Amino acid sequence: MSWVSTVLGALLGIGCVFIYRGIRTMRNKELSDDARRKGFWPLNGGLALIAVSMVLFIQFRGG
Repeated sequence: MSWVSTVLGALLGIGCVFIYRGIRTMRNKELSDDARRKGFWPLNGGLALIAVSMVLFIQFRGG
């Protein structure tokens, strides 16, 4: 197994965790509106990580 596919898989997984945490923060009704808006940062960061890892997966043809 190549180290490239391991790194890209880790990026994909971290991106999924970021998206999950962002959605949980945004849906938490107990937080203030400003605190809930901070949930967009991990959500957008996770989407960016997933997009980068998918593009690199295609470029390296899966490792």
